[in-house]
Amino acid sequence: MKGNDVESLTKLLKEHEVALSAVKANKLMLQLGLLEEATRESSTRPGVMKKYKVLSEKGLDYGVNEENPQSPDQTSPYYYKDSFGELASLLVAANEAAGK
Repeated sequence: MKGNDVESLTKLLKEHEVALSAVKANKLMLQLGLLEEATRESSTRPGVMKKYKVLSEKGLDYGVNEENPQSPDQTSPYYYKDSFGELASLLVAANEAAGK
């Protein structure tokens, strides 16, 4: 079981000195099947669908989907501090394999 101590992707990338932006890391996690896109209806524009990212079943090994306080119908991924090194290694390897 992973720890309950979680943090944002941006902060963990900086702490682990991973030379990837959160945007790039999210794209890599989508390719690896760790993240997936979900949709919800816009709260200000009825009928307009908003996309957001959630951890997939596979991605839940590295974090949790927590409710977003600004958008109660939406969650945001947060990552386990104690296993982020493993995730960072996967992201770096995927980035190198993609030829940057």
